[in-house]
Amino acid sequence: MLQRLGRIALAASVLFAGLGFDDRRIGVASSEQTLAQLGDAIFAQLEERKTDIAFAYAGDREELSARIATLLKETLARDDYLAYNVDAYLYTIRKWGATANVSVKVTYRETAAETALVDERIRGVLPAILKDAAGDRERVRAIHDWIVTHVAYDTSLRRYTAYDALETGSAVCQGYSLLAYRMLKLAGIETRIAEGRVDSGSHVWNLVKADGRWYHMDATWDDPVPDRPGRASHAYFLKSDAVMSKDHAWTKTYPPAG
Repeated sequence: MLQRLGRIALAASVLFAGLGFDDRRIGVASSEQTLAQLGDAIFAQLEERKTDIAFAYAGDREELSARIATLLKETLARDDYLAYNVDAYLYTIRKWGATANVSVKVTYRETAAETALVDERIRGVLPAILKDAAGDRERVRAIHDWIVTHVAYDTSLRRYTAYDALETGSAVCQGYSLLAYRMLKLAGIETRIAEGRVDSGSHVWNLVKADGRWYHMDATWDDPVPDRPGRASHAYFLKSDAVMSKDHAWTKTYPPAG
């Protein structure tokens, strides 16, 4: 199996100063409640692909300073598609009087308009893809095979998104996994993006829940390189932890598979 090199674009938090603020205020409640409200408010802005996010926070400022990095990571972790489309984010907290001004500047790999086009394209092809698929496994396989036969691995290592995969027909592992994630979600299949390492470096693939059980699915490694149009391997389709761990090591905690 030819192993793919390439950087996986993961969000990283960095302090950043000098951003503008708006006057939206998160209402005062208990510390945990206000932090939860702040997380909800930031998540709503991220879903809209806002690049400059700013709030006035009236909760416990010291706790905010201590927990902001974790709060942002947890907020992104709510949606794998969003998390793996954030290229980077920069945040700062300015404490003035009784409030703290929280600002987050975000760069994305896929814009809101591009995500909308991804969804439009998927909804256009999904009925035909799933036409003869009777159950979860059949639906997952139909989506897996469509991706493998319609996307080629990007050996230039420049295309990271589902939009890239659909628009150019080429992507690295992140693009394969994001496209699979979006297609599976729109088909009503529960899925995650798994992050880890292989012999050649960082890598991502999918976890899929079929018939009540989780499995690994690596569409990237099931796509021959050089590309062979119409050919799809199933060597990494719906595999258990025991099988997948032979050449994949995940670096986060995921549901047991197999």
